[in-house]
Amino acid sequence: MVRGKPQIPKPGASKRISTASKHTTSSPSTLVKQAKSASTPVPSCTACGIVITDDVKALQCDRCQASDKWKCAECLNLPLEMYDHLVSDPGCSLKWFCLSCDKAALEIENKDTKCNSDRLDCLITLVEKLLHNLTTVEDRLKEKCELDTANQLDSRLKNLEDYVSKYEQDTLNKITQLENSLVSNANTNACEVKDQVSTNNELQKRVEQEVNKQITEDRDLEKRKKNIILYRVPEVSAESAADRMDGDMAFVTELLDSVFQVKPADQGIEKLFRLGQRDVSSNVPRPLLVGLKDIDVKERIWSNLKHLKDSDIRFKGISVAHDLSPGQRDEIKRLVEQAKRDHVSTSSDGAENYWFRVVGQGPRMRVVKIKKQISAA
Repeated sequence: MVRGKPQIPKPGASKRISTASKHTTSSPSTLVKQAKSASTPVPSCTACGIVITDDVKALQCDRCQASDKWKCAECLNLPLEMYDHLVSDPGCSLKWFCLSCDKAALEIENKDTKCNSDRLDCLITLVEKLLHNLTTVEDRLKEKCELDTANQLDSRLKNLEDYVSKYEQDTLNKITQLENSLVSNANTNACEVKDQVSTNNELQKRVEQEVNKQITEDRDLEKRKKNIILYRVPEVSAESAADRMDGDMAFVTELLDSVFQVKPADQGIEKLFRLGQRDVSSNVPRPLLVGLKDIDVKERIWSNLKHLKDSDIRFKGISVAHDLSPGQRDEIKRLVEQAKRDHVSTSSDGAENYWFRVVGQGPRMRVVKIKKQISAA
């Protein structure tokens, strides 16, 4: 509660006239005398210095309650009615602290606030950890399989363990028997082992040769993948090889442009040469190999092969084929011969009345039969 001096109204008194304290009814002269007799200083306002007598309205520090810690109502800017209410109300929780006690109270409050803040941070951290642990447990529970599935897996695992254990025992028995057999027949088996090693070495060499052959063929196929071969392209009868190549280049460029709708800027011809030795006396033109830069150009040519039938007379009779490797050519020959044999064994019509053509590439190659058109005499 507020510790002060209640006012005792007097006729004609000024605003600073106050009553005696709640705990004493001594007159000012009595207080002065008591103070002098007790050799204690007379209380005064810590702000203006006025002596705190019965006529002065003032408040004493509620914390330290020191005799020199008083402050008058006028320095506190406290209205008289408010002062009287505060002093006369024993249940008032309002307190007035002096400057030093006010600082000390603030320091204690700051410490309490900091302590509470630290406790709150620790509590938040603990809650976050609990939430994280709860999430981890939930995730693990989701990953757990059902009990029936777990029992089935456990049963299968046990059976597998039994099987492995039995297999290991059988294997150990067989190894023991084999060791005994090797010891008893060391000389005989040594020759057999040598022969087997020799056979294995030869087999390994054959495997390596086949692998190298396959790698070489794959590389060859990769190189030939973007090539095409043109048949029955007229050869230029120039003496210079450069002139003959220029003539072939001009013919191929015009062929791709007018028949297969591949513009010269998109053709990307990387190489161009004739296959086989040049024979001046022969009227049969050698096949012409064309190496393209882009596989898409080759696919466009293949998709437009049907335009050859309706092309200019200069391009009539021109045929286009893939640049096949020796292995592919052998495979095609084998497929054609096999198809002819199958035809002879299943049909009374002679194989010479059919064309046997291989379509598709790689493992999808197959032979189709085309009936020859025999013109009427």
